[in-house]
Amino acid sequence: MPCYMAALRPADGDHARSVLERLGDDVTTVVGPCCGQPAFNSGYRSEARTVGRALLRASRGHETVVVPSGSCTSMLQHYLPSLWGPRRSKVERFSDRFVEFSAYVAGHPRLATLPLQLEGAVAYHDACHGRRELALTESVIGLLARIEELDVRRLAYEGECCGFGGTFTVKEPEVSLAMAQAKLADVAKTQARVLVSGDLSCLAHLGATARAEGQELETWTLAELLDRALA
Repeated sequence: MPCYMAALRPADGDHARSVLERLGDDVTTVVGPCCGQPAFNSGYRSEARTVGRALLRASRGHETVVVPSGSCTSMLQHYLPSLWGPRRSKVERFSDRFVEFSAYVAGHPRLATLPLQLEGAVAYHDACHGRRELALTESVIGLLARIEELDVRRLAYEGECCGFGGTFTVKEPEVSLAMAQAKLADVAKTQARVLVSGDLSCLAHLGATARAEGQELETWTLAELLDRALA
């Protein structure tokens, strides 16, 4: 479970676990260790390596580590290994075990056995790391299409960032807020009252902005949506 999810909304980790168990997997939850992304993005590479090493150690013994966060997965797959220089290839053998939640579920051999059904409309926010670095968009849309009676509404400016960007929202709060407001205006045009995304980080940012703006909006991670569809 990503550290920010454990701190902000641990129930989403439970939703992910529930879906994986319904797929027949034997699940062990690794809670607490950070992937190192906040430190890495702020230029603290040594600290990011130290934090990332703790996560790699905590996940030893697991053939596959499913991560319900595109940003964390991207960090682990693409950036963390670079912090070890000549030992990069060795670290890559560990980091390659980390798989983003939606990609894992979409490719699961028992996915077709899941009775997925949920009536209603949701807007879909395509998180930047999932879209640009992990190329998850089509697999996520295909996964959503499996849910019977669900009306998935795509955004007009789907490729635009929500403005969170981790430490960016702290360093550039005015720009971050303006980007969130633009994204929420796009969501409002869909007339959906639920926003779904693969990244809780985006949803936390957009949800907080929506509350401040007086916009009625529920935010569900993909894991929560799938878990609800299985109920």
